[in-house]
Amino acid sequence: MQYIWQYYKTLVNRNCLGNTEQLHGLPYWSNKLFAAIMTYLLPLFVIALVPGGYMSISNHFYTLAVFDFSIVFAISAVALSHGISIPARKLLLIVLLYLLAVFLLYYLGWYGPGLLYLLGITIFCLLIFPGTRPFCTVYINIGICISIGICIHFKLLSDGIALQYSLGSWIAVSINLIILSAVTAQLLPTLFNGLQQSNNRYETVAQATSDTIWDWDIINDTIQYNYGMNQAFGYKLSEVANVTNWWNTKLHPDDAEKVTGGLTRAFTGKNNHLQLDYRFLCADGKYKHILDRALIIREANGKPIRVIGAMQDITRQKEEEQWLRLTESVLNYATDAVLIFEAEANENLQRKLVYANEAFTNITGYTRQEAIGAVTDILWGNNAAAAGQNNLINTFDLHAAFEVEVINFKKNGERFWSSKSVSPVKDSAGKTTHWISIERDVTQTKNHVNAIEKQNIKLKEIAWTQAHTVRTPVARLMGLLDLLVDENTQSKDYDQVLNFISVSVHELDSIILGIIRKSEDEQIDLIPKLGT
Repeated sequence: MQYIWQYYKTLVNRNCLGNTEQLHGLPYWSNKLFAAIMTYLLPLFVIALVPGGYMSISNHFYTLAVFDFSIVFAISAVALSHGISIPARKLLLIVLLYLLAVFLLYYLGWYGPGLLYLLGITIFCLLIFPGTRPFCTVYINIGICISIGICIHFKLLSDGIALQYSLGSWIAVSINLIILSAVTAQLLPTLFNGLQQSNNRYETVAQATSDTIWDWDIINDTIQYNYGMNQAFGYKLSEVANVTNWWNTKLHPDDAEKVTGGLTRAFTGKNNHLQLDYRFLCADGKYKHILDRALIIREANGKPIRVIGAMQDITRQKEEEQWLRLTESVLNYATDAVLIFEAEANENLQRKLVYANEAFTNITGYTRQEAIGAVTDILWGNNAAAAGQNNLINTFDLHAAFEVEVINFKKNGERFWSSKSVSPVKDSAGKTTHWISIERDVTQTKNHVNAIEKQNIKLKEIAWTQAHTVRTPVARLMGLLDLLVDENTQSKDYDQVLNFISVSVHELDSIILGIIRKSEDEQIDLIPKLGT
């Protein structure tokens, strides 16, 4: 039985509720009321048809019995048939109810439910056609009452109400119907207009904010979202059913326990304000970081019955925080000193440091607390001019990246060479707001290069000196050899000895020349090798 009832409700809602993409606003609620009327009106008519039909047949009102069956069948067709627009269904229902009311008045008079149906039609029209000619049904009711009065007065009807009442008694009864219909037509639109204005303000606020506003009815386990649920997360509002189960499936598995625990503590505690930070699954399969703030509404005994909140998408904020943490981690673990200082200089053309990483402490001995808030001359020592800092100050005025090597001083007074790569940080308007400097202690490299240069000079001097020193006796030997050749040409052994001397001397000369060339080549190639 429950399955049949649920199927019936689903069918009626599908036919009579229409578009459920937006679950708020008077158009939606008017359709919601129409679907509710159709859902319960048809079973009530069926139940009333049994005794009503029996009494009609018992009293020989066969036409009324047939008409009752026809009306119930017609209303069933309006509720359950496909392919009929919702405005047409509404209009057909009103027409059928008017026909039923007129027939009941004709056969049963004011003792029957005819007059109640006329008043009920007025109320139904105001509910399902909000703001559309509220007095229309009042005019129709007046027309029906006048028509019946004319029939009574002139005895135009052979039986029924014309034979039961006089014109005076009919006027006395029908005037109450007209008054009640007019009062209802005046009051209900006033109520709806107030609701419409409140709804418009809500819609304006909801559209003005990027938050997704929600209203959770805990007892009925239903929830209402504004447009943000579709715009921010991609879900159609009609998809949200069985709130607790649906919502739990959208929580990130790592956050589910934290969120459910937070809700439980909030519901069992006394604090009515709730704030949760979690990841929420979107319709495209991606998670967004959400900051959810809510207000818990409780009964007098403290039991929570309703929660109203707003979901704020903080995904970009979370990503930026993560990126900042990563960037700061990289800066902290970098081996080069990283400094950030303000673009504006003071009267002494110095700029205030706003950031220094751990490597700065390792290089200079100054702690980060000592560095931050200090000015750029903290490393200049007492001999700033000799260290070439004036040129560095002037370079900042160009507002462009530059590289420079200057002499700095550590906290203990130790002198060191610093290689600086400085770049401006500019805002969207192109104005320099800060400078970032990446600095490296190149003292060891500088000393190494200087030592090599000095060594090259000494090697050159030695090579030149040794070459000339060695070549002097060689030249003497060569001269003597020439004399011996000229004066002694008879002895064969002597010739052989002289030949050996000649070969040795030339070989020695070649070796010395090779040493000189090699020393000169080494002097040229050393410095490029250091730069690689």
